[in-house]
Amino acid sequence: MPIPLRHLWLFSSRHASHRQGLRRSALLLGTLCLAMLLFAVVPLPALLGQAGYLPLHMLLETLAIVVAAMVFAISWASYRRLRADTLLSLACGFAGVAILDFSHMLSFQGMPDFITPADPEKAISFWLAARGMAAGTLLWVALRPWKASGRPFERWAILGLSLFAVAVVHITVFGYQELLPRTFIEGVGLTLFKVGCEYLLIAVHLLTAVCFWRSMRRPQPFNIAALFCASLLMALGELCFTLYASVTDQFNLLGHLIKVIAYWQLYRGIFVEAVEQPYDQLARSRAQLQATFDAIPDMLFELDEQERVVNCHSSADARLQVDPARVIGKSVADLLSDDTLEHCRQTMASASAQGYAQSQPFLFEQGSLSIWLQLSVSARRIGRHLTGHILLVRDVSQLKQQEERILHLAHFDTLTGLPNRTLFRQRVTLSLGLARRHQQSVALLLIDLDHFKHINDTLGHNAGDQLLCAVAERLRPHLRSEDTLSRQGGDEFIIALPDIDSDGAMHMASRLLESLTQPLHFDHHVTTTSASIGIALYPNDSDDLDCLIQHADAAMYLAKQRGRNNVQFYTADLQARMSRLMELENALRTAIDRHELALHYQPQWALVGQRLTGFEVLLRWQHPVLGQVSPAEFIPVAESSGQIGQIGEWVLQQGVAQLARWRAQGFTSITLAINLSAAQFRRTDLATQVADLLLHHQVPPERLEMELTEGTAMEDPMQARQQLTSLHRLGVRLAIDDFGTGFSSLAQLRHFPVDTLKIDRSFVQDIDVDQGSADMVRSIIQMAHNLGISTLAEGVETARQLSLLERLECEAIQGYLWGRPLTCADAQKLLINQSKAVLTP
Repeated sequence: MPIPLRHLWLFSSRHASHRQGLRRSALLLGTLCLAMLLFAVVPLPALLGQAGYLPLHMLLETLAIVVAAMVFAISWASYRRLRADTLLSLACGFAGVAILDFSHMLSFQGMPDFITPADPEKAISFWLAARGMAAGTLLWVALRPWKASGRPFERWAILGLSLFAVAVVHITVFGYQELLPRTFIEGVGLTLFKVGCEYLLIAVHLLTAVCFWRSMRRPQPFNIAALFCASLLMALGELCFTLYASVTDQFNLLGHLIKVIAYWQLYRGIFVEAVEQPYDQLARSRAQLQATFDAIPDMLFELDEQERVVNCHSSADARLQVDPARVIGKSVADLLSDDTLEHCRQTMASASAQGYAQSQPFLFEQGSLSIWLQLSVSARRIGRHLTGHILLVRDVSQLKQQEERILHLAHFDTLTGLPNRTLFRQRVTLSLGLARRHQQSVALLLIDLDHFKHINDTLGHNAGDQLLCAVAERLRPHLRSEDTLSRQGGDEFIIALPDIDSDGAMHMASRLLESLTQPLHFDHHVTTTSASIGIALYPNDSDDLDCLIQHADAAMYLAKQRGRNNVQFYTADLQARMSRLMELENALRTAIDRHELALHYQPQWALVGQRLTGFEVLLRWQHPVLGQVSPAEFIPVAESSGQIGQIGEWVLQQGVAQLARWRAQGFTSITLAINLSAAQFRRTDLATQVADLLLHHQVPPERLEMELTEGTAMEDPMQARQQLTSLHRLGVRLAIDDFGTGFSSLAQLRHFPVDTLKIDRSFVQDIDVDQGSADMVRSIIQMAHNLGISTLAEGVETARQLSLLERLECEAIQGYLWGRPLTCADAQKLLINQSKAVLTP
């Protein structure tokens, strides 16, 4: 049983990429050595005389010349692609070898005159010159690194040098043969000079082989094993030419045969590198490309200028399968319906103009199959000439379902299925616009269930949820198609009644109260309930939706105060609240100058490691007469009175200045989050203002996070995208605040350069008691992770909420559980304590 090649120490010390070639070389060399040993031990009689040996010599030399010429041709042609100096040297060297071998063949004894009469001295001179050039060329290749050449003229210079050397040899042999040492004496054999030259050539070939052997310790860009074998074969052949006594004996014949084999090995090495290996690489590349295509889950089509399919691919797992035989060669007009063809051509037209285009998702129907598709089209050009298009057809059904679910969760109450605040505002804003145009009235009915807390406390929150669903079902049948019923949160509902006066609103409210007093069946329970209803009318009470809701809310609380289970209209008696708002507006105008405003800082924590990552800046107002005014009270006043822009700039300046002071004290890893108002966000010079502020205080942009609400971002998505992009280019972090409460589109959100989504506290506060809130939070976190956006939950107040958020893989939190808003001094103490905790081993 033969010993595996990897177990031989000599071979195992070479790189694995050469071992297979070494094995073939060892077998070939071993076979020829045995043949040579056999000829030496068992001398064979001269089978051929001079006349019989001459044709055989011509055949062997012709083969050698042809192979040497092929080495030149392949190496010379490959140099244009590989640009390797060694390849160029090999080509030029063996061009000379082929010419010298040809002259040797024509000078062999018995051949016609070749310039001068043929004789052994002349033939051996050309022979030694050819062998010397071959040996020198291979040694040069072995010593030189295989590297690219940057000089295109170099190959002609080297070829000219090689041909010059050949010309010198021919001139010397033809004209000055008597000056050359004798190499052969008839009847005696080879001279010492000839034998010495052969041994010198043997030494050169062995040195070359050693150089190739050392190079095989590493992978090489060429078939070095074949060149190694060729060097040893040439050494073996030269050894044969030191042993013959007659030009027709067996060692001379064996030497010529080994020379041909050596040339062939050399050719194989170059051929594999220049021809076979590129084809193998091409085959592997094609296989890899096909594997890549097979791994793409989308369909791929290649179209020519006439919109004909020239190639196509579809995944085996795709819902929509395409048979290439049925579509290749056909026009897209023959394959697609009119609607789908229109989508396709519009996208291709955009791609032709812009280079790339993507269509909006569209519904594709084929028989019983109905899926959402999206086209991504790239224009294919040769130079400036459009030669066709590449179409990537993606099945976005799952993404569409997810987006629709997000949109549904964002616009409908997950518990009752009623429109939420966002959708309610959209519909009522439209109703108010129509009422203004047609001089009609609109009534808002704010409904709050009486003693709902008792249901939760006695029957449990699940029963309370079921009751809310039953109430929604009880209210629906009383509404007209143009009316809008919405759950605002908790046990509060609101109804918008277009084109109705106060009498009609009162009649509707009375019917609703009567309906609610009827027994309600829910969750295996039966109960009766009541409600308090407040009514505000447009345009009598206000022409602003927010004011109308506030008025209806005030009227509802009046109904609560008057014993519940009744209806109250907003009246002038509720004007006191309006007076309060006016008082706040006037006092707010001087709050900055009187140093009544102050910044508080609520800690933000990373859940991994419970690490303090920064603060959110919160604005506080301490009035000398009014006392501590809640932001929930004065921020809306600032927005409605137009003061929010000035206040926002003050907050931004003070916040960045404080961040710079903290950084100077060594707290360099802290990030400060500052809210942007809608008025600030609409400013065209916002990015410039932020950049100047950061530069002035020497604060790195990544330490500042700008927050804007989801509603602000979606007022004008195009303008928001431009503004966010400008801020993002500064390096400032960006966050969407109160996420989940506004009208957001997944298609729009993924175009915003947002770093963080802040989950609104309205979802977080009920996450442990309301499955709908938990589902909403889970969907937001999953969507954010899919888009590479981090999440932060606001208003975390209980350990159970924290545990659920950790389970949902939310990255960060803020809330009373781990930190209330702090004054600047208290925030600095927290930073110091956190720094000490980190330094303590």
